[in-house]
Amino acid sequence: MSEGKDNNVTNDLSVFWRNNVRAYELFRDLLARAERNTFDDDFLAVLAAYREAAPESERADIFAALYLLACGDAENAALCGERAFQKRPLNFAVWHVLSTAYSALGRERDALTIRGYIQRRAPQDTFCPTLPRDCPRDEALSRLTMATNMSSYAPLIIGRAVLENGAVQLVNDIYIGEEIPTTMPSSSDRFWVGIFVDEGFLSMMSYVHEPRRHELNFFVCNRDATFDIQKAREISDHIRIDVPAGEAFVVPVAGTKVDQRFSIQTAANEYPGYLGKWAFSYFRLTETATLRSDDAPFAVGTPIRLGHSPHRKKLVLNLLIDGLCWPAVRPLFAEYMPHIAKFFARGVIFDQHFSAAEHTLSALPTIETGLYSHHTQIFHECDSHELPLAVRTLSEEMQALGYYCSAPLATGQLCYTGVYRGYQRLISTHAFQPTYEGAERVLRTLEALPEVDHFMLYHTSDVHPLNVQMPPKFSTEVEAHIPLADRFVPLDPTLPSVRTPRLPIYLEQLRVSLRHIDRSVGALLSYIEEHYDENEYIVNLYSDHGCALFDPDPAGAETDLIGEYATGATWMIRGAGVPEGIITDELTSSVDIYPTLGKLCGFPVADGLDGNLPAVFGGRERDAAYSVSQFPGQTFKLAVRTRDHVLRVETRGCTAQDGTADFADAEAQIYLRGHELNPAHIVDSAELRTFFYPRARDFVREISNNGELFVR
Repeated sequence: MSEGKDNNVTNDLSVFWRNNVRAYELFRDLLARAERNTFDDDFLAVLAAYREAAPESERADIFAALYLLACGDAENAALCGERAFQKRPLNFAVWHVLSTAYSALGRERDALTIRGYIQRRAPQDTFCPTLPRDCPRDEALSRLTMATNMSSYAPLIIGRAVLENGAVQLVNDIYIGEEIPTTMPSSSDRFWVGIFVDEGFLSMMSYVHEPRRHELNFFVCNRDATFDIQKAREISDHIRIDVPAGEAFVVPVAGTKVDQRFSIQTAANEYPGYLGKWAFSYFRLTETATLRSDDAPFAVGTPIRLGHSPHRKKLVLNLLIDGLCWPAVRPLFAEYMPHIAKFFARGVIFDQHFSAAEHTLSALPTIETGLYSHHTQIFHECDSHELPLAVRTLSEEMQALGYYCSAPLATGQLCYTGVYRGYQRLISTHAFQPTYEGAERVLRTLEALPEVDHFMLYHTSDVHPLNVQMPPKFSTEVEAHIPLADRFVPLDPTLPSVRTPRLPIYLEQLRVSLRHIDRSVGALLSYIEEHYDENEYIVNLYSDHGCALFDPDPAGAETDLIGEYATGATWMIRGAGVPEGIITDELTSSVDIYPTLGKLCGFPVADGLDGNLPAVFGGRERDAAYSVSQFPGQTFKLAVRTRDHVLRVETRGCTAQDGTADFADAEAQIYLRGHELNPAHIVDSAELRTFFYPRARDFVREISNNGELFVR
């Protein structure tokens, strides 16, 4: 094995990957010295050699921080730890040095957050953190809650920090009638959580949620409970809303008390009225006004400015059909989705589109950022870090252009990570997002705010198969026609959705769900055609991933998590700037959606983005599409696809908790497309390895850990 520092990216094609043996030996030497607390000149000499052997490794910064802490230099130790954190925000050793350094520096707020991360990864019954004296109690508890929360679905909190009998306790709860304490740009309010009320009685649902907010099963099992999460600030007493002459705003306002007294004062009149508890009402302001409530605080959402701009489209609709597997749907498309097929026949349909990841938690952020999951660092269900503010999301860019950004149908998943931070409104449920509700909400939003330029996310889960962890309820159309021999599914409480077995009832449910989606979305698309000119809108339909269970010819007994069906996703687009009547076999990836909208809508696309502008929109055709499974505790899997071939890479060991993997002895095989993992269709040549190996090595280089692992 080679001793050089760049040995894993040489032109050696005999194996896919060679670890850096020199760096590994130096790492083991440093680790042994650190465990003995031997921080001396020899330690520094070995560390210098390690930095030379592995100049990109964050582990050098961890060792440097340990040395500096031993020398009493907590300030520079923190700098080293923070540099390592930027690269590995889920690394336990990074958390350890930062917790120690922050405590030594008296940065108790930051230390508390890091201790929360540690508690989340390795829960301890004796967890009794001390709240910082220099930090308001509520802020300290909020920081700790965001760090310890085990839920990825807003507004659920599994591990809310509260004070009971003078000690910090972690309890189950939901954010309700309050802000979610995520990090926002200085110009933005945080999300404030209300209960969705479209028509009806304002405060009624508060009576349902308030007494049961601490019952985990109430939230988890009540999967269609709908929350209205809006950018808003809480006001005590009154607030003045300035409206320039000739302009108008619509302002969402929610109360915190049942039948809360409320008034609006303009220069000429006062309008007394009421608010509902945790329910948003809307008010049109055509002149400067003062909003007042002496009863209790109230939440004022971001005023929605009315008016179109010629620099914007009137509607940009992102229609995300969760798990819509294009290889399975392609032969059914014209028959089962005729309205959608007819609409997008006048746009572009990508026939070779692949998701960058195999499940929503990792895949959706790749769409919203144009970055692969090893760059967003969002791949872990027990992840509590946020996207850096330097990463601009789709909604942030569209909001900067002046669009009203809303998600009439969404899941609360990923809200805590900052993926949705540019949206002004999210109407979210925990798990069920039926298409018919989304279509109606989009229509009602368009009709309520016709003078606004809209950017919308409409995320439906109709075709996403129900897992077999508990008895599922299929559509009545399915249950009424399926033979009894196929009626029941084998239950397994441990089996995740991505491993749901291929059964006849799921195939029938797919066909029924496609008809349901087409009926509801078709009505929405007809409305758009009737009310907007072709150059006034963009409709962008896509899926976040495919679905392995629809593979009719799996290569083995194990579910192929990154096979053509699991990652074969859907993407079609129509509207302003989109060529008409094209079905292209150009390879595309879910990270390409971001730069495409940048080109069509006019926002700048940052350098260093992983996404590629497709050739059909004036860019360059990508030569390969990449899909990964980066799931801690399972092997790391990579597929690199061209039109004709695919390289499949799988590690021997498991992906580490920080998302890194050891690629030494990884299995790497090249197959004909359509025959992945089938030994009879392995193809191998120097020419193919010359194409695939360098690309795959470049892709995984940043997450290769060279076998160098700290404890945990």
